[in-house]
Amino acid sequence: MIHLGGDEVDADCFNRDPEVAAWMAQRGLNASEAYAYFTQRVNAMAKAQGRRVVQWAEVYANVGTKLDKSAIVHIWRSAHIARHPAFNRYIDPAQVVADGYQTLVNIGYDSTTWYLNNINNNWTSFYRKEPCLGISDADCAQYVLGGEGQMWGESVDASDLDQTVWPRLAAVAERLWSPKNTTNEQTALPRIQAFRCLLNTRGIAAAPVNNAGARSAPPGAGSCYAQ
Repeated sequence: MIHLGGDEVDADCFNRDPEVAAWMAQRGLNASEAYAYFTQRVNAMAKAQGRRVVQWAEVYANVGTKLDKSAIVHIWRSAHIARHPAFNRYIDPAQVVADGYQTLVNIGYDSTTWYLNNINNNWTSFYRKEPCLGISDADCAQYVLGGEGQMWGESVDASDLDQTVWPRLAAVAERLWSPKNTTNEQTALPRIQAFRCLLNTRGIAAAPVNNAGARSAPPGAGSCYAQ
């Protein structure tokens, strides 16, 4: 697969480049249409090579159902989340599925985000995220290929990567790999704790399970031997 797209592509930059602006004028395209042309052209190239393109939500927001049905739409912005002031277009996974596109889900900037760089969200908020919200079981099985726990690099380096990612990513994994009705946090807790201890014994500096957020101190003394 080829992953194409990015955060809030500013298509107006095409207007500010004289050569690109002249190219658009010759073809009667505005900046948004030129961006659509680019993404569709790349998608066609990948398809011709037997590949599928993963298009981010920005591409779907711009192109809509003109997007080739072979494309997979990676949704990180949803109508179900609290509206973040930095973004002005929101993608509903149910609408993407209704339009006939397969999708990957990892909603960011929400109380149930799967963005691992949101360090104030603990494992329970990750566990509560339902990737098929508003989507029928049949459509979920056919169109929702999976999800992603995503770690952006703005607030992490080699000194704190392990404890930022783990064990919260395990909560995302269980939600994606388990039946839809596997949602009980109390029964999941021992599994998450045991996995965190396993990571520790293998040299992975996974954070405590019961701390308030990633990289924060545990609420009290304890160890894997005490759990």
